[in-house]
Amino acid sequence: MNELSVIMATYNEDINFLKACIESILNQSFRNFEFIIAAEPQEKNLEFLSSVEDADKRVKVLKNESRLGVAGSRNRAIMESSGKYIAIIDGDDYCAPDRFEKQLSFLENNPDVSVVGSNMFLVDENNNIIGERKYPELHEDIKRRFLLTMAVANPSIMVRKNDVSQIGFFDDKLFKAEDFDLWLRFLVKGKKMHNLQDKLVFYRTHPNDNKKRGRIHYKNYFTAFKKHSQSIWPFRQRFFSLLFFFAVSNIPNHLLDYLLNLKIVKRIKNIRMH
Repeated sequence: MNELSVIMATYNEDINFLKACIESILNQSFRNFEFIIAAEPQEKNLEFLSSVEDADKRVKVLKNESRLGVAGSRNRAIMESSGKYIAIIDGDDYCAPDRFEKQLSFLENNPDVSVVGSNMFLVDENNNIIGERKYPELHEDIKRRFLLTMAVANPSIMVRKNDVSQIGFFDDKLFKAEDFDLWLRFLVKGKKMHNLQDKLVFYRTHPNDNKKRGRIHYKNYFTAFKKHSQSIWPFRQRFFSLLFFFAVSNIPNHLLDYLLNLKIVKRIKNIRMH
């Protein structure tokens, strides 16, 4: 049995991004893991993925018979996994070589913690580091940050599989913000989170990231927050957040892109550009 299962959902990713991602996983200092890749139908990189599977026995490629989306593909990979821990990665991001070693060591030494993430470098399409994003380290600070924004970086997450099985998987009815919804459900159940302050993931940024997310992303933020927040924070703490998420979810896309590029928003998200 593998101690760790690494899961990735992919659909027609840029081949150079995908190669960088997979190489960073297979070259981790910690090597006792399985790498489960869920590929959608008509995946243009299937031949490459199959060659990786043939070359490394740790890799298993799942070929979806129908479009499952990111959430459904991740869920399928989790259900097929055998590890004690689950690590998440996205096909256009890549990892520092000691990511798994550091996160596994932390979880083994802190049995009260369910979810561990990390800080991230921001990289452009040519792998140049153009910035960084920091996340609060301790659980209470993470919980407080969720009142305004994502307080953990999904592609940096390692989580105990037993806790995922208890709380439930990604909501495959949510086309966007399914990660925000899942980690709020962890908070509802009182699961403890921690962010290592090392930058263990290189997160790919694109000029049109905000437009790609679109208003539906923030509508789902509001839906998830409204549904789960009452079980996490008293009304006086979440009232402003409800108003904020409601307002953002109803802003036209062209104004939303302008708003999210303001310096004050980057400060709230703790993003620093180089």
